[in-house]
Amino acid sequence: MSGLPPNLAQLLAAQQQPPQQPLAGLTALGQPAPPAPPGPPPGPPSLLPGGFPLLQPGAPQALYQQQQGALSVAQAAQTAIQNAQAKAQADKEAQQHAQAALEAAAQAQAQQAAQLAAQQAAQQAAVQAAAQQAAADAQAAVDAQSALDAHNAATLAELQAQAQAQAQAHAQAQAQAQMHAAAQFAQDQAHAVAEAQQRAVAQAQAVAAAEQARFEQAQQAAQREQAIEMAKRKREEKVKEAQMEKEAEQKLKCHLHKKPNTKCKFCKRHQDHIKEREGRQKAEKEENKIEKTEAGVANSRGALEIVNTKTYGFSPLMQTHVVDSAHFKALLSLESFEQLIDEMKQFAENIEPYMPNSNTTPSALFACLYRLFTMGIDSRQLRKLMDYADNTYIRCAGFLFVRFGLTPDHLWNWLGEYILDDQELRPSKDSERRTTIGEFVEGLLSQDKYYSTVLPRLPMSTKRLLEAKLAPIPQSRKRAKSNLAFLEVYRDPGVKVEVNYDGEWSTATTVELVEDVPSRLKVLVKMDSDESEKQVNLGRIILADPRYKNTVGRMPRGRSRSRSRDGTDWARERGQSDVELLEQMRKQDREKAVCSSGKEYAKKPLGYKAACAMPREQGAASNRLMEEETFVPMKSARRRSPSPSKQQEAEFRKAPSAEHQARMRQLFEKYGMAKGADIAGSRADVDGPDVMRFG
Repeated sequence: MSGLPPNLAQLLAAQQQPPQQPLAGLTALGQPAPPAPPGPPPGPPSLLPGGFPLLQPGAPQALYQQQQGALSVAQAAQTAIQNAQAKAQADKEAQQHAQAALEAAAQAQAQQAAQLAAQQAAQQAAVQAAAQQAAADAQAAVDAQSALDAHNAATLAELQAQAQAQAQAHAQAQAQAQMHAAAQFAQDQAHAVAEAQQRAVAQAQAVAAAEQARFEQAQQAAQREQAIEMAKRKREEKVKEAQMEKEAEQKLKCHLHKKPNTKCKFCKRHQDHIKEREGRQKAEKEENKIEKTEAGVANSRGALEIVNTKTYGFSPLMQTHVVDSAHFKALLSLESFEQLIDEMKQFAENIEPYMPNSNTTPSALFACLYRLFTMGIDSRQLRKLMDYADNTYIRCAGFLFVRFGLTPDHLWNWLGEYILDDQELRPSKDSERRTTIGEFVEGLLSQDKYYSTVLPRLPMSTKRLLEAKLAPIPQSRKRAKSNLAFLEVYRDPGVKVEVNYDGEWSTATTVELVEDVPSRLKVLVKMDSDESEKQVNLGRIILADPRYKNTVGRMPRGRSRSRSRDGTDWARERGQSDVELLEQMRKQDREKAVCSSGKEYAKKPLGYKAACAMPREQGAASNRLMEEETFVPMKSARRRSPSPSKQQEAEFRKAPSAEHQARMRQLFEKYGMAKGADIAGSRADVDGPDVMRFG
């Protein structure tokens, strides 16, 4: 029992001894001691540490239990000490194992250091050997060069001697030729002076004619601006007058008859107003036949010729829906181009002609597009719309302006630059389908319909030219996507490339990468044929430099590498020619014209609930009107309506009832129509009471 206190050890030892006789001192508790059995005399009682005797099981219960508890505590302490010793032994063994592992790691590091030193020594030896070999090669090259210089010097001396002999031989011939040439030159100089005088006179006349032409062009530009401003004002005045006339016509319309009645004075007044308006419109048309202004031409910065100044390329139904919409009427108050851009930025949320789930309410984009036509914009403003980088729907408005309004011959000049634009476009803000600006522009040039709206028809000659331009576009898109992995290569000058310019492949070298517009990256190249510099889109250029034959490019962040299914490396291969692609495109069009694929079903009509939930109008004015109609004050004081006076009560009682009025109106409509028409002529000069008409 080592490790225990002395008192606890003695206590445990005493517990393990055999039971002794009960203590003699217990007889003093008042009970007589039992008679002792016969036998040897009892020995001395066992004592606990400190002189206390060890109690036996026959001792008092309380003392015996205390003694047993002390013994159990001692045993628990002994067990804890043994566990602590075992744990200390285990920790000591773990430390020994860790020390052994550290020694093994140190030995491994020492071995690695030795191996590294050996490798370094071997490398140094190899470097020294290479240096010695290079020195030997350099000495041999110097010796060979000295020998070659000596040989060249000897050869040069011989050539100089031959040249001197030839020079002496040709000197006499040159002297004679110079004398003859001098005489010829004098004659040629005289002729040249006479021709120069004639050219100077012709140039002076051309300069004068150019100055006159510039002056006339300036006058024409000023007249054109005045005509445009006047045409713009006239258009706006016509729109306002037409709206006012329509409102006045609605006010004058008879509320009793759906069809004009010749015996009704309200119908007569309405018909007279319509005849007067038609006569005025006819007179205006006759006046406009005399003066025809060039519509759509904005200013001298860039002339825009609108094909149809009456409908602006819109279908009659679409134009009626736009002109009658509340959003377009609110847009008439916007006078500046910047205000219209802010309106499109705020309310244009899709590129469709009509609002979702509607066939009569035009979208905000098309209402603003029609306002652009009525406002009249120049080429600089149109270019700003198409290059607006912050909002793709504003860019689409510019492309639609070109497709609907401008002449077909100018479509490619305006839209050809954007055919490979890879900026992402969503048809609506909440749409999951994604496309690009380039595909949107391609659809405008190749399709005859824009959603359900018919686009202006293109002449067949223009359509065939556009087909030739659009046929290689899908292949160019694949090439542009592959070339994105080689932007670092195209940034380096002097890289040999091949460019597709006007349908023909030509060799060139790169100058720099033009990154002004991130969605339309271009490369400035120098042509080998005429040394001219041109900007070429990434979709029309391939690598031809053997230095980058097996180079694998790296795609920019946010873009995924696209591998061709047929294994074509579009960054280095030309692919099919433009003629082959055009033939394939026309063959597909012929097959589509003969056979149609899929089924075309009619659009499902809207239900009542869906029609009630669809948006009606847009624009700032409509939003303000809805706020005013739906505004509810926080605290509204309810006022008691004043009680009617006695005079008002008497008048109300005298007034006929609603049933009586309805019955009298039926009798009037049945029997009193002709009589009322006859009496109306006799009472036309007599002033009657003011009558308020409802309905």
